Amino acid sequence: MNKRIIGSVLLAAMTIISCKEAKKADVQVIPLKDSATVISDSLRFCEATCWNGESLYISNFGGDTINPLNTAGKGYIMEFNSGKPSVLIPADGRLNAPKGMCVVDNYLFVADVNSIVVFNLSDVSKSQKIKLPTKDSYVNDLAVNGKNLYATVTNTGNIYKLDVSSPENVKEQTPKLFANIPGANGIIATDSIIYVASYPVDGNTSAPNVIYSIRNLENPITEVFLNRMSQYDGLALSEDGKYLYFSTWVNGNVGKINIKDKKVENLILPIQLTGPADFSIHKGKLYIPDLPNSKVLVY
Repeated sequence: MNKRIIGSVLLAAMTIISCKEAKKADVQVIPLKDSATVISDSLRFCEATCWNGESLYISNFGGDTINPLNTAGKGYIMEFNSGKPSVLIPADGRLNAPKGMCVVDNYLFVADVNSIVVFNLSDVSKSQKIKLPTKDSYVNDLAVNGKNLYATVTNTGNIYKLDVSSPENVKEQTPKLFANIPGANGIIATDSIIYVASYPVDGNTSAPNVIYSIRNLENPITEVFLNRMSQYDGLALSEDGKYLYFSTWVNGNVGKINIKDKKVENLILPIQLTGPADFSIHKGKLYIPDLPNSKVLVY
């Protein structure tokens, strides 16, 4: 990745662009019903949250500045269980700027710069690394569907598919190009459909920066799901499958889309977020990392 592209990606990741979202219809603003809490203990530039049973995992860049492409080896994963923090994966050089995560058969998969790093949760000293092509320098989010894991790459828009049916030997597998969506960022998978959020790699929101759906996963068909431009980051499905939640760096907003009629509702957050990133839902609550401010909003 050349310096110009790296600069554009860093600018997009660290800067809030004061732009207006596209004019849209059927958008409501709704207040939060539950009280909110904030997690900040031991977090440093937290990018993603992921649940594994009753354990919450939070990925962190570490370091002194936000650099989603750094290779300093200071990245780490925190675990919160019953509200108590502990280090799951230490900053021992195996992670640089860890982002989206998912768990498959007690193995933790982590998107990290140009790679997917896999940890055996029974013994986290054991890890595997799967490198993507050199041009794919911004591996951002992961989602799993059955035996397949899908990884988005924001700088190229590539989405890769990886066979994870044997996670203990997954390094033997080769990621296969599955689809391409400009600025592919957050991703969520169901049995029959994948949703992908688009983020502008140069920081300038344009027509391709919307939310997409991919159907017919054996022979993927990509369509625009929500034609509403923004700087989308994370995606998550409600536990009843009726709503697709999204985060955007435009005004630090979080909202939800009715899957059936595509009606959009923006949430009124109890605190202002600067960069809501890759979030998750657990027992009706959203766990949203605010990347620049090193905290996770829970509500």
